[in-house]
Amino acid sequence: MKHSEARPPLLGKSRLRLLLIAALAGGALVGINIWLDRTDITTDVGTQIYMQVGAGLFWAIPLIAWVERARIAGAMQALDRIATADPSPAQVNPVLMLFIVSFVVLFVETMLIRYIGSQTRMFAFYKNIPLIGAFFGLGVGCMKGNGGRREALIFLAGMVLVAIFFGSIAQCIGAALGASASAVTPEHMLGNLFVSKFKPFATKLTINLHIGLYCVAVFLALAYLFSQLGRILSVSFEGLPRLQSYSVNILGSLAGVVVFVLLSQLQTPPWIWFLIGLLPMLLWMGRSRALRVGLLCVLLAAAFVAPHLHHTVWSSYQKLTGRPIPNGYQIDISDAFYQTAYDLSPAAVARLGADPMPNYNAEFSGLGNLERVLIVGAGSGNDVAAALRAGAKRVEAVDIDAAIIEMGRLHHPEHPYDDSRVTPIIDDARNAFKRLPAHSYDAVVFGLLDSHTQLGMSSVRLDNYVFTQESFSEAARLLRPNGALVLSAVTVTDWFRDRYAAMLGHACGAPVERQAFGWMTVYKCRATAADPDPAATGRTVGAPVDDWPFPYLPERSIPSTYLMVIAMLVVASLLWLRRNGIRAIDITPGNAHMFFLGAAFLLMEVYAINRLALLFGTTWQVSAVSIAAMLVEIVAANLVVGWIRVDLRPLAYMGLAVLLLAGWFVGPDVVLGRGPMAGLLYALFLLSPVFCAGIVFATSFDRAANAGIALGANILGAVLGGWAEYATMATGIRFMALLALVLYGASAVSLVIAARRTHLGPETT
Repeated sequence: MKHSEARPPLLGKSRLRLLLIAALAGGALVGINIWLDRTDITTDVGTQIYMQVGAGLFWAIPLIAWVERARIAGAMQALDRIATADPSPAQVNPVLMLFIVSFVVLFVETMLIRYIGSQTRMFAFYKNIPLIGAFFGLGVGCMKGNGGRREALIFLAGMVLVAIFFGSIAQCIGAALGASASAVTPEHMLGNLFVSKFKPFATKLTINLHIGLYCVAVFLALAYLFSQLGRILSVSFEGLPRLQSYSVNILGSLAGVVVFVLLSQLQTPPWIWFLIGLLPMLLWMGRSRALRVGLLCVLLAAAFVAPHLHHTVWSSYQKLTGRPIPNGYQIDISDAFYQTAYDLSPAAVARLGADPMPNYNAEFSGLGNLERVLIVGAGSGNDVAAALRAGAKRVEAVDIDAAIIEMGRLHHPEHPYDDSRVTPIIDDARNAFKRLPAHSYDAVVFGLLDSHTQLGMSSVRLDNYVFTQESFSEAARLLRPNGALVLSAVTVTDWFRDRYAAMLGHACGAPVERQAFGWMTVYKCRATAADPDPAATGRTVGAPVDDWPFPYLPERSIPSTYLMVIAMLVVASLLWLRRNGIRAIDITPGNAHMFFLGAAFLLMEVYAINRLALLFGTTWQVSAVSIAAMLVEIVAANLVVGWIRVDLRPLAYMGLAVLLLAGWFVGPDVVLGRGPMAGLLYALFLLSPVFCAGIVFATSFDRAANAGIALGANILGAVLGGWAEYATMATGIRFMALLALVLYGASAVSLVIAARRTHLGPETT
């Protein structure tokens, strides 16, 4: 009888001991951090265990990958056999295939930015890392090329691992890192991230290293996955005429953005995103065994992201989880505490023996007759209920997220949204300020408004523009004479308390009254002028303004944690480039030209989105329309380049310089409050440089010797633009226009050098 050879165990005793030691070491590091900071608000035993498990996993997972690298290599070889042994896919329309992969690239990229930030709250603040990881991988993949069914299978199999990791494991690791993250940054953070700032240097360094290594691991993992798509994208370009293929690529990307935004608006859960984003890749499988394996990967990925705790709603902006608690209903965002809908009715307070949240009633005490009240950041309805208890005859409740309003309507114990005196308004606060009538309110109340997250691909958070000096001045303009401007905020540091008091006083032109309730402070001031100056900037008090909308930073600077993480990511990127055979020899003037074009374009894109947010609101719709408009302009530029066979790049560069400088001097404040037509004209003006940039890129791309390498260099340039966007924390938003102009200048210089080297005109290779 023939005996089959016994398979070695997945983990032998020696390996198991090694993993156990690593897990204990990682957990001990976090335990030491907690012990060194006895004022940490997360020191309950359950949370400590959760954090130590997460830290142990952080150390154990890469070690498992290392000790089992032979098995991983075997799995990759199995994918090779599946991809090559079966018959080749049937011939399909090359236009359709390019459209599909372009759709998947932008859909999955946007999907992962949102999903990863929701599952690991640290990436709600480091949101650029998944974005730039995707760009980086795409660029490397495009430069390598030669992609097909094998790369499609690797991508789908990798997405199963992404779903497993971020669907469950990452939440433990995120808790371990996130609960101490605010200790190493001056940035003011709320939720489970707020801890004491007073920590030893060694503790801060340890936390920084944990954060940096975790970010590097996620960055490189996403880069590897998207490099597979980049290789497929590169091959897809070669099957069509250059300008036609680029137009198809842009249209597919446009479809990916539109479909994902539509799914977000419909509040669909992530498992639907994974299905819609991954199923199109099955077209690359053909009618073969690979198709069955690919379909299994798609279904597994969707299944692993489907489970959730409590009542979870994926709103248009954030992941909300609600559950009943004694005397209320708690709502978490990205698994961190967000807000609680309390029963603060007189009967409930009498039953409890004391008011557990006196700040809500304090907002309206002493304000006198309240005919009309505006509440910004109404949320689940605590401020609305307090206004009704204070006798307000009419309450308008503004919140950007309809899902939170609906949660409050269904679950708030006092049911304030069912009262006929209340009118919910689903809108961005700044947009609402422009639409609402001036001098009409007895009180404008800013509730406990904190988004806890960022929006899209900018470091500007969802609520940042609500807390600028211009915003408070606009709110004061809505007040009747002697009306009250009220702000409730968690301001636990002296600089934050003083900042808000100075800003409100500047807006009202009157002293500010403060009432402290533990961590929470209620600020009040009366509008002494009939029409407070809406042009007030508050620069004399060091306040955040529309050009520097970072109320949670104490000063204009990039926190050292961001700089350290970015430095670690840059080093990892350079090492990975060398690992993939992309070295200095590839940095030709033509490639440098495309590289700088990509860096400048991403900066210009983020700059435009931030500026338009002031005009039309910081909403997904505004971001989607802005991106869609840019993509349409790029298609128009392609058509122009195809019709006019003359090199228009010199004129396009001149147009870029003029328009970007004009954007620097002419800010959105010139059209604020002047109606939708003025805002639309400014938006067209702000987006017009995209058309000029599109002409430059389309011409250079059409003349490039290798489409994949040219596109890869351009996408890698976007990585530089993504890192440079963090500079706005120190310089302000307008700086991006000047930096984009400098990068476009570098691209022009590279183009001239390339032309001189070839002696054949301004070619890119």
